[in-house]
Amino acid sequence: MDYYRQGENNSATREGLFAGATKQYGSTQRSLQMISDAKATAQRTLNKLGEQTQRLNYAERQTDLTEAHADRAAKQASKLKKVNRSTIGFDISNPFTKKKREAAELARAQAIHEQERASREHMRSGNYESQKRINEPLKQSDKHSHGGPKPPSSNSSSRNRFQFEADDEDNQIEDQLDKNVDMLSNGLTQLKCMAEAARKEVMRQNDTLDHLIDKTVGLDNRIVGTTHTLKKI
Repeated sequence: MDYYRQGENNSATREGLFAGATKQYGSTQRSLQMISDAKATAQRTLNKLGEQTQRLNYAERQTDLTEAHADRAAKQASKLKKVNRSTIGFDISNPFTKKKREAAELARAQAIHEQERASREHMRSGNYESQKRINEPLKQSDKHSHGGPKPPSSNSSSRNRFQFEADDEDNQIEDQLDKNVDMLSNGLTQLKCMAEAARKEVMRQNDTLDHLIDKTVGLDNRIVGTTHTLKKI
C-alpha cells in the first residue's frame, strides 16, 4: 500500500512539473512572437529614417547648388552695376590687367566646380553612412542567429539535478525552452541594436537640419543683397 501511494505521489509530482514546463513553453512562445513583431516595426522605422536621411541629403545638395548659382548671380549683378555706371554704357577693361582677370575667372570657375564635387561626395558619403547604420542591426541579427546552439551535454547535466524521473518528452520540452530562452536573449539584443541605430540616425538628421538652416539663412541674405543691387541699377 505504501508503495502504491508513493507511486501516486510520484505521478502527481511529475504531472505538476510537466504542467509547469508546458506553461513556461507557452509563455516563451508568446514572448518570441512579441519580440518578432517589435523587430518588424523597428525595421520599418529604420527604413523610413533611411529614406528621410536621403531626402535631407538631397535637399542639402540642392541648397549647395543654389548657393553656387546665387554667387554667380551676385557677381553678374555687380558687373552690371559697374557697366551701368560707365559714362559710355559699357565696361572698359584695363588691357594691362587682362591676364589677372582671366586667372581670377578661372579660379572662380574651379572653385565652383570643386564646391559642386564636394557637395556630391558629401551626399554620397552621407547616404552610405546612413545605410551602414541601418544595416548594422541586420548584421547583428545574422551574427546571433548563426552563433550556434549551446552544447546539449552541459544543458542536460545541469538539468538532471532539477528533474524528477525525466523522460524523452520532458527533455524535448526542456530543450525547446532552452532554445526559446536563447532566442529571447538574441531578440532583445537585436532590438537594442535597432534602437541604437535609430538614435544615431535621428542625431545625424538633426545635424543635417542645423546645417540646412544655416545655409538657408546665408542663401536668403545673399539673394536679398543681389535683388537690392539690381533694383538700384
